[in-house]
Amino acid sequence: MKQMTVDKGKIIDFDFSRFRLPTYVIVFKPLLFQERSRYIAVLGPDLESGITGYGETPEDALINWNDNLRSQIYNLDLKNEIIDDIRNKVAAKGKII
Repeated sequence: MKQMTVDKGKIIDFDFSRFRLPTYVIVFKPLLFQERSRYIAVLGPDLESGITGYGETPEDALINWNDNLRSQIYNLDLKNEIIDDIRNKVAAKGKII
């Protein structure tokens, strides 16, 4: 899966092991960056086709990303290459959450 490219100055160096975060966030570690006053988490090639999350803090963006992922991963009618890849990884590891 291709990951979105962001200016290195915007990327947040985030220690995923320091916080109690949802398992999907820890497993998939979405790209986390800051755009103006908001934080954005994304997994995928861009904000439109990727799984995204937004928040006022890095943690808020990651929690929002997790919520958005969960709503899409269980939508069996959704045809999305990124979601299909995530579903396959989850199936290979067993149910994460």
